[in-house]
Amino acid sequence: MEYNYVYSVICLVSSALLLSLSFLSMVHLKATPSSRPFSLLMVFSAIYVFGYAFEIMKGDPGWIFFWLRVEYLGVPFLAACWLWLAMEFTGRVRYLKPLLPVLLGISFCFLLSVYTNNLHHLYYSSIEIDDSGPFQMARLGKGVLYLANSLWIISLLAASAGLYVVHYFRTPSIFRKQTRVMIAGALWSLVGFVFYQAGGGPRNLDIIPMVLTIDGFIFAYGVFRSGLFDISPIARDKVFESMKEGVIVTDLGGVIADFNPAAEGFLPGLSRGWVGKNLLEVVPEFAANSNSDSPFELENSEGLQYYEIRKVPVMVRPGKSAGTAWYMRQVTEQHNLFARLKTYAERDELTGIWNRRVWLELAKNEIARAERYGCSLSLVLIDIDHFKGVNDEMGHETGDRVLVSIVNAISSGLRKSDIFGRLGGEEFAVILPETNRETAAVVSERLLQAVFNHRIEFQGKRHTVTISAGIAVCENGSMLSIEELLRKADKALYQAKESGRNRACFADP
Repeated sequence: MEYNYVYSVICLVSSALLLSLSFLSMVHLKATPSSRPFSLLMVFSAIYVFGYAFEIMKGDPGWIFFWLRVEYLGVPFLAACWLWLAMEFTGRVRYLKPLLPVLLGISFCFLLSVYTNNLHHLYYSSIEIDDSGPFQMARLGKGVLYLANSLWIISLLAASAGLYVVHYFRTPSIFRKQTRVMIAGALWSLVGFVFYQAGGGPRNLDIIPMVLTIDGFIFAYGVFRSGLFDISPIARDKVFESMKEGVIVTDLGGVIADFNPAAEGFLPGLSRGWVGKNLLEVVPEFAANSNSDSPFELENSEGLQYYEIRKVPVMVRPGKSAGTAWYMRQVTEQHNLFARLKTYAERDELTGIWNRRVWLELAKNEIARAERYGCSLSLVLIDIDHFKGVNDEMGHETGDRVLVSIVNAISSGLRKSDIFGRLGGEEFAVILPETNRETAAVVSERLLQAVFNHRIEFQGKRHTVTISAGIAVCENGSMLSIEELLRKADKALYQAKESGRNRACFADP
């Protein structure tokens, strides 16, 4: 028998399959970075398989060597395309630009050595016909360059498989389906080539076309069933890496599977060493702050930072979760702005104490508490003496500084529980919780003395400013409304003014 119909037809069908995958990649998947090396890999594989289909049709040395030359239009470039594809697929493109010319250059040198083999016989030392089997086969003597090319192919295939394996373990489980297809293809090619070079397979029959044929079926499954080179997972991976939000992906057990570069900036110490650890054990604050309205506080080199944390289930299909994505968003600027706005809304802009609206709310709450628990409470209404004269003599700018200075002096004589606010102009009020008449008298005298001793510097001279105070007291839980307390305290303040100022007077019981 002079030819092998069955194996030739299988090779021709395989070549057509590989060309179809190349066409599909060029036309329909051209937007993805991996489509070009994948398309070339399929073309070179198809050339090799096509050439071998004709090589085994005749047992003639001239015929065999002619089709060997056709095969080698594809063979030297297979391993280079494998590595090119692996680098594109795993995102190592920054190393590709300087490396690709070297890969293609070495591949071309092996091609040239085959086309000039008659001059040096360094690639094939001999070409003979083997008649010992059911059909004639070529028995090729392996020269130095053939062995070098074989080592080159094995090395690049091993490197490609290694890149896919590393990428698989660095990729969240929800993104691993495509990588599994690439690992299967790379390992199948590597094992098949090593097996053939080690003398495996039937006599001198080249099993690599069958290896590439099965590779074609693996890739066909990947393209049509696993979304191989589908743009959405690739785009998702790029978005994941470039997001300004920090993202940590955990599996169903809460174990960290992956995170993006932004997350490293949010969490001090976050590194690949955290992968495989339980997130809530490493950062227990996540449990209390996820999906909370309160921001998550974290100290880093820039000081206290605030983050919003959200957790979202990662759904592989409707009703089926594969884990959780934890999103961290920097909200320090918004938090600080909100705090400033809250301060503007609650505090007096000039002095920093409670404004009238907030002071009234706090005073009402304190009156209700005192009534509920049967406590005493005092209200001290304060007015700066002759403040109009201060403004007229020193100017409004200095008058504002006098206001701030007096507020500071009064604040130094109050407890943290006392409620101090500005009601308007030069009029202030203090709620003294749990304070009876005797204690209120002591506190008021202390405040009068603090302001009196506080000298105001103006044009090189020291000036004394005084205050007057009216005090209304509710004892033993017998409470009045805040409006009634203010009216009583205002009458007492008027009495203090009429009595000569710089003094405190009590309202009638």
